[in-house]
Amino acid sequence: MRKLCSILLICLLAAGICAGCASTETAGGRTIVHFLNWGDYIDPAVIPMFEEENPDIKINMTTVPSNEEMYVIATTEGTQIDVVVPSEYMIQRLMLEDRLAELDHSKMENYGYVEDFVETCTYDPNGQYSVPYTWGTFGLLYNIEMTGEEIDSWDALFDPKYEKQILMYDSIRDSVGLALIKLGYSINTKNQQELDEAAELLVEQKPLVLAYGTDDLRMTMINGSAALAPMYAGDAAYSMMDNPDLRYVIPEEGANIFVDGMCILKTTDVYDAALRFVDFMMRPDIAALNAEYNCYSTPEDDALALVDPELLENTAFNPPKEDLAHCEYYEHLEKDILRMYEDAWMKVKIA
Repeated sequence: MRKLCSILLICLLAAGICAGCASTETAGGRTIVHFLNWGDYIDPAVIPMFEEENPDIKINMTTVPSNEEMYVIATTEGTQIDVVVPSEYMIQRLMLEDRLAELDHSKMENYGYVEDFVETCTYDPNGQYSVPYTWGTFGLLYNIEMTGEEIDSWDALFDPKYEKQILMYDSIRDSVGLALIKLGYSINTKNQQELDEAAELLVEQKPLVLAYGTDDLRMTMINGSAALAPMYAGDAAYSMMDNPDLRYVIPEEGANIFVDGMCILKTTDVYDAALRFVDFMMRPDIAALNAEYNCYSTPEDDALALVDPELLENTAFNPPKEDLAHCEYYEHLEKDILRMYEDAWMKVKIA
């Protein structure tokens, strides 16, 4: 029932957005670009800055909490969404389904600032359909005063000495993924035996776990109510600024590395205006503003040079490059493979 209600809410939200976006122009004749973004992911000053510099365009932003909801809204028939910011595996899915417009780099003054990083994006190495907006890792946040020692391995999340001091992410790909990494497997495995082992490991861990959550884990760690939690780097960087006892590490076994990229939907009827907005977001001063606001790292070296030096010293925001050697992108999984992951996670949930 809970899953059904979630699906209904997503569909209602999608229908509402479609119904409310019938026109691409305001009464004043400005072109409207409908932008589907994550919450708290853009500095509040950025859109007004763009509109001031581009008085013929208005940005209408809507936020969603997950890639899956973003996908439903962006692909619902009749949607007027123009620009989206999905993660790499969802970009891959949208590409495979031929839902993204090609980006005309010749019309983008700021593409050169991300070009080198684009080459590392295995899902779209030529930047044909996306440009990277932020990137980060899914690593381990811990309280050094509570652990009494430096942590460098996912093993800590399975250590009985931290019983009821461990938080876990309530997410199929993230929790099953870290278990796969601990076992030495790919986070994109299609092997049933490997997924069974990961599920068994998480079931064995369950008595040690204080709580499962997502965004709420950040405040629990800030308050010193738990010692260890897997966490996305931006949330970890934010938490570390509020609690000096917190440390972030990319475990030695490896971790998920992610990129959220800006894309234009193929269904847009305001392509040029949408492209102008995407290009503006790549400008180094704008990229730096957004990075400082959301605490996720920018793919632009020129933007990093403008970021607060204190943030650059934060290992969650700016990890050593050698720590990324064993990191892996999520890949889009076909339905039958995704069902295997869902079944593995269900074993943990009902245990």
